[in-house]
Amino acid sequence: MIMASSGNALDSVAEVTSLLETWERENGSGFDPVPILDRLCQLLEKETDAYYRVDPDPFDDRHPGRADPNCALGHMLKAVLKNSNFMEKVVSNYAMSGSEQVSQHSVVCRLLYNLLPGLETTVVFQENESVVAKLFSWSETAEEPLRSYATGLLAGAMESQDIAANFKDHNAVLVPLMLQRLHGLLKENKNTTVAQKERERLDTLTERPFANIGKSSSSSSAVESCVNETVAPERENIEGEGDEERKAGLTQLPSSLSVGAFTSPFKSKRFEMGECSSSSWAEMEPFVIGSSYTLDPLSKEMQQRLILQYLTPVGEYQELLGFMFEHKALDLIFHYINLRENRDVRLAFDALKFLAALLCHKKFAIEFINLGGVQRLLAVHRPSVAATGVSLCLYYLAYFEDAMERVCLLPQHVLSDLVSFVLWLLECSHESGRCHATMFFGLSFPFKVILELFDMKDGLRKLFNVMSTLPIVNIELQDADLNEDVVFTNRQACRHVTVALKKYFEVHLAIKADHIRRNHLRNEGGMPMIEIPPYKAAKFPAEVIQENMEILLEYMPLRMYWEPVSEFHKLGGVQLLLQLVAMASEWSYYTGKAETIRSALDVLGVCATVPKVQFKLAEAIPLPEDVSSPAVSILFGLADSDILPEPEVQKSALHVIINCVCGPPVRLGSNVARYVSGSAKKKTAIKTGADVLVKMWECVRSNNGIMVLLKLLTIKVPITEADSIRALACKALVGMSRSETMKQIISKLPLFNNGQLQQLMKEPVLQDKRLEHVKFCKYAKELIERVSGRSSNHNIDISLDRIRKADIVAQTKILYNEKELLQLIHDHLVSQGLTETAGSLQKEASLPRCSTPPVVHPEGAHIYATPTTSGKTLGRQLSVPGPSTSGVSISSGAGGGARAPPPSTPGTPGQIKVNIISSKTNNFSPVINNNRFPVSRTCQKPENSHLAVQTHSSPTTSRHDFRHGSLTHIEKEVSLDKIVTEYLREQHALCPNPVVTCPSFSLLKPHRCPDPRRRSTAPTSITARLHRREILPPYGGIEGAKLTRKHVYSKFRPVRSYRDNEEDDCFSCCAFSNGQDYLMLGTYAGELKLFNIQTAEEAGSYVCHSSPLTHLEQSRDGGLMLTSSSWGRPLSALWKMDNIFDMMHGFEEDHYLEFCKQSQDKIIGTKDETAHIYDINTGTLLMTLFDQDKANNYTRNRATFNSTDDLVLNDGVLWDIASGKPIHKFDKFNPHISGVFHPMGLEIIINSEVWDLRTFHLLHTVPALDQCVIRFNTAGDIIYGAIHQLEEDEELAENTIKSPYGSSFRTFDATDYSNIATIDVKKDIFDLCGDNSDSFLAVIENQKIDDGLSEESCCRLYEVGRLRDEEDQEEEDEDDDSQLDDDAEDNVDMEFEPGSEEDGSEAEEEDGREDNEEEEDNEEEELFEMDSDNNDDDSDASFDDDVLFELSSDAY
Repeated sequence: MIMASSGNALDSVAEVTSLLETWERENGSGFDPVPILDRLCQLLEKETDAYYRVDPDPFDDRHPGRADPNCALGHMLKAVLKNSNFMEKVVSNYAMSGSEQVSQHSVVCRLLYNLLPGLETTVVFQENESVVAKLFSWSETAEEPLRSYATGLLAGAMESQDIAANFKDHNAVLVPLMLQRLHGLLKENKNTTVAQKERERLDTLTERPFANIGKSSSSSSAVESCVNETVAPERENIEGEGDEERKAGLTQLPSSLSVGAFTSPFKSKRFEMGECSSSSWAEMEPFVIGSSYTLDPLSKEMQQRLILQYLTPVGEYQELLGFMFEHKALDLIFHYINLRENRDVRLAFDALKFLAALLCHKKFAIEFINLGGVQRLLAVHRPSVAATGVSLCLYYLAYFEDAMERVCLLPQHVLSDLVSFVLWLLECSHESGRCHATMFFGLSFPFKVILELFDMKDGLRKLFNVMSTLPIVNIELQDADLNEDVVFTNRQACRHVTVALKKYFEVHLAIKADHIRRNHLRNEGGMPMIEIPPYKAAKFPAEVIQENMEILLEYMPLRMYWEPVSEFHKLGGVQLLLQLVAMASEWSYYTGKAETIRSALDVLGVCATVPKVQFKLAEAIPLPEDVSSPAVSILFGLADSDILPEPEVQKSALHVIINCVCGPPVRLGSNVARYVSGSAKKKTAIKTGADVLVKMWECVRSNNGIMVLLKLLTIKVPITEADSIRALACKALVGMSRSETMKQIISKLPLFNNGQLQQLMKEPVLQDKRLEHVKFCKYAKELIERVSGRSSNHNIDISLDRIRKADIVAQTKILYNEKELLQLIHDHLVSQGLTETAGSLQKEASLPRCSTPPVVHPEGAHIYATPTTSGKTLGRQLSVPGPSTSGVSISSGAGGGARAPPPSTPGTPGQIKVNIISSKTNNFSPVINNNRFPVSRTCQKPENSHLAVQTHSSPTTSRHDFRHGSLTHIEKEVSLDKIVTEYLREQHALCPNPVVTCPSFSLLKPHRCPDPRRRSTAPTSITARLHRREILPPYGGIEGAKLTRKHVYSKFRPVRSYRDNEEDDCFSCCAFSNGQDYLMLGTYAGELKLFNIQTAEEAGSYVCHSSPLTHLEQSRDGGLMLTSSSWGRPLSALWKMDNIFDMMHGFEEDHYLEFCKQSQDKIIGTKDETAHIYDINTGTLLMTLFDQDKANNYTRNRATFNSTDDLVLNDGVLWDIASGKPIHKFDKFNPHISGVFHPMGLEIIINSEVWDLRTFHLLHTVPALDQCVIRFNTAGDIIYGAIHQLEEDEELAENTIKSPYGSSFRTFDATDYSNIATIDVKKDIFDLCGDNSDSFLAVIENQKIDDGLSEESCCRLYEVGRLRDEEDQEEEDEDDDSQLDDDAEDNVDMEFEPGSEEDGSEAEEEDGREDNEEEEDNEEEELFEMDSDNNDDDSDASFDDDVLFELSSDAY
């Protein structure tokens, strides 16, 4: 049968082709096209009917050939439409011919209507508006069937809004006319006798002669009963028993009808297994698919369908709504959708489409509900195309909140039938029906009555199955060849289901949170809550949703059963959503991607309030291509904008993370002991709240979540959401900081030590987002308090070091000479002309007769200077806290809203002013400027900035007084003793190194705590140190070696340049030979070149690889050489260097090789995240070091041995060589540098972080080492750092160029990581290395010339510890042949870092770059020594170089 139908289809296509060829041959003058056109219409109608018989989606408006590539209708449409001559003739000539050719016009309109499924109506009608005008004329005045055909064509034309707008007046005339025609046709149908209908019905039954075999004698009467009864179907009960009965009574149906219930409009009872079962499909077919499709002869039903199709697109226009009410369009619709009165299900479907267009108007929707429209919709036969039309109507009803409120007020059994109907639609065969049903639930879940019925009927499972059964989310079917349309519809289904699930869980979240609130109010005796009625929609802004989640995290018992989340977790919903967000991030060219991922993350955020879901998020999730990824890693990937730059997605991902890491450590029920029988696995499943948190904290750490959160703290784009993202990231860090390990790590980061977090707190990224910035400041303050262990008291300018100093100041007992205070009072009285009072005071207090001696003022600001309004000068003001509060306040002179004091006479103390600190604002009183010593740069800020340090505050201090500005109580507590005490305490706070125990303070002289310097400390002057070597050998005192290293490694003199003889080649890497005779240089061409160090002549050249060399290393005995390259095979190789340079072993996949440190009998190679250890003699692979669960995925990973060859650091993971197992994974704070061992053996340096190898604690952070490739000198006490430019990744190269140190190398003391010097070579640095004697340093310096088309490359040799003098410069200028080289030599700069004796301090660099807070504080400590140090430095500059080198060697 199938083969016969297929053969007929092929015959029809061939006949269409033949007819078109005949038309091409015979087309001409006098040719009558009507027979050919009529035959084409017959063939198209025949195949259209066959296409409808396979039950396609009635809302699928795609070309039939695209919807079903095998259907004959699609091929026929393509054959006709691609014949442009034929179509042009039909539209322009045949349709526009004289009015007397009625039959030709009829067949043309009939043909065009049949071609509408594949016709581009906007092209046909918009470019030929005369045709549209003619169609309006025929629709109004022509005879049948031309009138109906023209009406059907107008339906296609009105789909274009432009055409509908151009013919607005014509529609205003035609719409009421069409409604009148419908009423007339309806009246004609009612005149048809019931006997005729019965006769037709019985004729249909008699076509099946075996229908009654096996039935009782009463079967015929039963059939008649099925046919004749017109009572409405019995409603289903609320428990869903009707569904069970229907499922039990269905016979086997076609595949498109296999799911759902069959309800006949002609029976009062449901079909049962023994009743009419043998005739079920024959009776169902007219109601499921519809009657045969034909336009000739034109039936009354088809006339009504064509009119309804025209009314559907114009029904959306507001100006035509009046005609719909006037001509009772609703009565027509009620008749058509009642299949007991209307026998044509296709006509019912068109009526439902018309109804959906009218339901776009709220007034019509409410009228429809009031007249019982919902009940009539639920009575529509299902399964059928009409039932799919009902889905669209229900979706439009749910769109209006007022309409849904009226729906929710319907009787309970109606609502139960409504939910059952929509749940059936979720499982129907039509994609559009499932889509509309899903969107209906997404809009109706806020109504509690709908939600309860949905849960009672197992709705969550059915809704979830809509998405879970899609091939696009099945990881095993990812390789399936799905066409674009299937992929798009699958993605749309995922989008609608996730949005509906989001609404579902948000409403359940609110219900659960309200339940918890009521319980607490009941226990506390509070007022009862006002509940939202079930028929009202509940609205939940983002703030309310977040508050509800926090309530559940705080108060929901640990083991409480929450049915929606538990059921969803049991269905596998959590894992499926995680897989969805991971796969959806790679969906390209889909506009709903962000909404899909955001909705899925919002669902996970609600579910993450339950511990079992949090444990699921800590597990690995299987992904396509047999890959698994931790769920937390997926979340952080979305939180980071690198994968999907959508701020809403980032915020949703952060909310999930926050719910996992910010829960309370002790939850209700977590301390209750429970006896659990069964297996050990089941026993260990019972966890406490702290166990859950610890597991999530460790999971976040192991998946490098800290790095992502720290990155998000400084985010600036997108500017509109940056503040909210910062606040969420900071909140997550607050939760993580409750872990002691995390607290220790965070306390060492520059974010806290250098005051970076405080800088972020000063102002928002966008001024309009101040509310979000307030949240960020709140969480940042809490984070500082947790890390520092004490309250920050609303101070946004404080760092951990200053908190420590403030604590010391607060513990200091302030003592002063009272006679000095009386002397100041006496002098003040004299200055005011109160001489008698001053005399009495002098006499009674026994004060000396001389006045206060004038103070010698140093240059610069100090406390006795006259206050000015300049923001750079600090006024003399005093902060007096409340009676139980003592503190120190630091800010600018005019900050905090304080009024500047009037000018005072030079040489006399300035006015003392009391400034009360209010907790309501962030205005803080400025600090008193230190007398004789320049203040810290941190304090020299504009007037509107504030810096405050409050040491401690009593919990008894009343906030209410501060909040309302009540100062009466505080003013009574102000006394002269307190003012003076606080004045001296603020002086003490400015000391770089304050101490707790201090001698009596002087009011006449500035206070300064003594510097922490021992008598045996080595002097900073090199000359003084050399002289003291005889007294305090070997370095002249404590820290003498450190000062000597700083002196030596801050001086570099360029002595020689090495260039390749081939001008077009460039150097890429360098190394010294073992005997110090040769400098080995790698080139871009893959060659290894040897240069004589003394003569700079090329001594040899060897071709090693076909790509640029990236690394060279020679063994200690000089017999072996390792080389690595960028690309090409082998990537790395081991070479012999005895008499013949020959390859011993090639390593195909390892992009980096190095020798082991001690015995050098093994080689370690790196391939991406994997390390390989090889035997040096045989090249055999001994061990592979890789763990997918611990991989950090550094982009520039280089595995390395420690100094004893017992440990290996690979991809940020420490490995034990003896066992081959990982020991510890270090937290990842950068995406590129994987780290190295310190030669001393106790520390590991990963980018700018220094880790303790014994405790795995973070010891230091050195921001200056960020992204630097570091090299140690031979002694291991000096670090050379440079940002190498040889990067294949364009992003890395761009970041390198933007770095202020992109053309510099820096030196650091390896013992304390202090900066020594920055040497700017004005060129790109590709590599550097030092010799074994630490006397020379080789640097590869390349520079692009000729607009970047070529490079000027050289390797420059620097002599360590010597400064270049003028004579050396002149000699170099004479020796250099190239002017470019001369310029390069002139451009070598030495910038001395803080801590070198050239400036005697650890202040900023000369180019204005800021260092960390500790160095700024030390600047204050040592500034007073500057003059003497500068004099010493002058003598140092002329010191004999031989002595310097002797000193350098002694330092080692």
